[in-house]
Amino acid sequence: MYQKIGAATAAGVTGGLAYTGVSVLWLVLAGFALLAAGLALRRIVPVLKRRSTGH
Repeated sequence: MYQKIGAATAAGVTGGLAYTGVSVLWLVLAGFALLAAGLALRRIVPVLKRRSTGH
């Protein structure tokens, strides 16, 4: 019963993305880019805090 609902939802989302012209590959690449940018900022922020305190 529930497996049919999940399959229909997955098919609807995939079909909706195809209808709008968005590829799942682009969504994965965008997610990876956002993750990489977030991790880079996380590495930079402590250095900026140390410089602003004068250490």
